[in-house]
Amino acid sequence: MTDTINAQDILDQVETVLMAERQLLVSGQAHRLAEMSQEKIAAMNAFDGLLQNGIDYLREVPIRHQIEGIVGMARENAIHFLAVQNGLQSILTRVGNASQESYVGAYQSNGGQTPFTHATGGYSRKA
Repeated sequence: MTDTINAQDILDQVETVLMAERQLLVSGQAHRLAEMSQEKIAAMNAFDGLLQNGIDYLREVPIRHQIEGIVGMARENAIHFLAVQNGLQSILTRVGNASQESYVGAYQSNGGQTPFTHATGGYSRKA
């Protein structure tokens, strides 16, 4: 009975951490995930220990359902995290391309604009 209660406490802790993680990801506060990293590591280590050592009470139907729910939440969080990662990658790509798509205020002799990447100075002539 004590092992089952301990297992339930571990599963509840993992669920709580995953729900908090999902809330941060969905609300656009992914930068705060680092604040809960120690708590998540402790919960996941306890969960791993439970899966390795708790064979008997893991066969109980309510606990199996709870573990399936935890696995589902972890998958959803991974998808949300991947979306955040893709968004950041997109921003970095746009920022990297900004200089290629930007022009300085100078014009070439043929009337074309000078790309920012080719602006090296040398504008010593007066207009």
